[in-house]
Amino acid sequence: MTVNFELEDQFSDVLKKFRYGRKMGLRNLSELTGIAPDILRNAESGTYLPSDNEWHLLGQALGFEGSVMQKLHFSPDHTPHPVLPPQIVPVGESYHGYAVWTYVVLHPQDPGRALLIDTGGIGNRLLETIDDLDVTLDGILLTHGHSDHAGDLSRLGKRLPEAVFLSEADVPLLDAPIPLHLQRREPEAVSDGFFRKGWKIDVYPANGHTAGSVAYHLGGVVFVGDGIFCGSCGKPDTPGDFPASLASVKRLLDGLLPSTIIVSGHGPYTTVGQEREWNPFYGAAIELGGKK
Repeated sequence: MTVNFELEDQFSDVLKKFRYGRKMGLRNLSELTGIAPDILRNAESGTYLPSDNEWHLLGQALGFEGSVMQKLHFSPDHTPHPVLPPQIVPVGESYHGYAVWTYVVLHPQDPGRALLIDTGGIGNRLLETIDDLDVTLDGILLTHGHSDHAGDLSRLGKRLPEAVFLSEADVPLLDAPIPLHLQRREPEAVSDGFFRKGWKIDVYPANGHTAGSVAYHLGGVVFVGDGIFCGSCGKPDTPGDFPASLASVKRLLDGLLPSTIIVSGHGPYTTVGQEREWNPFYGAAIELGGKK
């Protein structure tokens, strides 16, 4: 097997997230699967590749389809590379050495105006990109409040718009206070408020990774923050939030066209149709729904 290192989450990360979400210790997982704890520990560190049969056993114990891992996590040639529309300008930032995406979205009729979706921690690349594009920001849309996505908003300086959209539930996660002259609004207010400015934006709840996580859909692209990764999803805030994370993954993937491009805060872009096929968390959400 060949590990797909292009992904934000390798197979080892998937295992750790499922075990975390299921509130299961290594010894308990070992008893359920017959796989020695040391082997499980090595698998979670990425130094041991489970066999096909071991993936089947792990999937049975943790609640996902083990064979689905072969479709992407051990098939690097299957990594999707959808092409973003030209009005979406991705900026790859480094947040304390950790790669993160932020996005400048140009207005469909007025290229002198734009939205900023997440901040990447607001590094120099983002600031230079906004200046090079010579755009005025209509607003900042934050998927959630973690520092690599919300950053210190004051670093935008004169580039700050009038409003930032962030759930009140995620305000305590911010690494710095919101600048006094910047209005904070609930994400759900985006659709109506920005329609009058020529934007068409749909907002979807994506809680689980954080209490206030959301996704923004515009122009055939959905910005999910850490709600979904290519072949995975963000770690739930607590193990108790794992069902909410699964429900969010399913709601987003079931509610959008298969051709919709998914752009995350980390890792490669993907599509709704592809994630329905190979995201183990989506399969786990379907199974969970069937048990209700």
